[in-house]
Amino acid sequence: MSERQSRQADRASGIFTRWARLAGLAVLAIIGGVLGEKVGVPAAWIFSFLVVFGMYAIFGDERVTPPKKAMIPSQAIISLLCAAPLATVGISSAASYVGAVIISLMTTFAVCALGSWLLVHCRKVTPATSVLSTMAGGASGMVMLANEMDDADIRFVTLTQYLRLSIVVLTLPAMVQLLGGIHSNGGGAGDIGEHTAWWDTSWQPVIGVVCTIAVVWLFTRATRRWFTVSSPYLLLSIAFLIVAHVIGLPAQFLTPDGLVVDVAYALIGIQAGGTLTKSALRQFARALPIIVNVVLLMIVSSLLAALGISALWDLTVLDSYLATVPGGIYAVLAFAHEAGSDPVVTVVQVMRMIAMLVVGAYAPQIIDTLRRRSEKTH
Repeated sequence: MSERQSRQADRASGIFTRWARLAGLAVLAIIGGVLGEKVGVPAAWIFSFLVVFGMYAIFGDERVTPPKKAMIPSQAIISLLCAAPLATVGISSAASYVGAVIISLMTTFAVCALGSWLLVHCRKVTPATSVLSTMAGGASGMVMLANEMDDADIRFVTLTQYLRLSIVVLTLPAMVQLLGGIHSNGGGAGDIGEHTAWWDTSWQPVIGVVCTIAVVWLFTRATRRWFTVSSPYLLLSIAFLIVAHVIGLPAQFLTPDGLVVDVAYALIGIQAGGTLTKSALRQFARALPIIVNVVLLMIVSSLLAALGISALWDLTVLDSYLATVPGGIYAVLAFAHEAGSDPVVTVVQVMRMIAMLVVGAYAPQIIDTLRRRSEKTH
């Protein structure tokens, strides 16, 4: 065998070994996702793939990143899932909670802005990284946005977002019991559909996802001469869903389920975990006190906002807290459903998530523009 043939054989063997290793990791992560769902872990598939591929990236010192085109369907699926609960709430009902939405957003944005400022000035992270790390809502969406921004550290954003999500979800049962507990299942606004097995996928939402991607692609191509939309498959998919509901498109075409959702979550988990390195962990550890304190401040401020909302709109404190709690939307909606909560929970949570995604997409650019103008004037 010639030297060239030997190198080709070694290269082929290395590629096969790497793919076999990744396939083994995927099997392990799938098992973790299935078990996580059984015990009720929120976003179990994201967490499982994030942990498995994150540990591999850290200890194997090898970055693993899904193909960029594979993330486009994932972005559309996540967007549809984020906004789908609005289908259970009428337009008039949603409009009646505008005040509650405003209070919740003002409170959350104030705490997020404080956290972002502290990260920039105390830990010297970039504005894009600090904004995406502290936005309280849509952890998977923030990770996707970080992956698309050149000056955002996806590893830092991943760690901070999922730490926030973990703290919020882990404290949620205690807060629910403290504020009144669950007494009945009233089929409230949090009911977002029957639970399906992880492999069971309806054909209607597959068509809906394909149509969403096609509409967004056509819109961006038709309008790129005049303006561009940051992360179009994430943001415009939400707009498409809202328009589709207004014109009466059946909800089952716009609510992904089963294997389609699990694959999207798995890709997000790989994208998030596969980029982690030891240097990212060291940077994250130095910023940990700020991040934990900001998350705790979010929870306390949500409780204070809930007290105000319950007084102004004659709602229970529990419903108001579930409406304003900073993250873990699917866990929150599950608790809201079990408690027979008012539609305010769905309206405020979904609108907050949409607002966070929009601000997360554009705030870093605005901050950077203002900074450059300030430098020119000085």
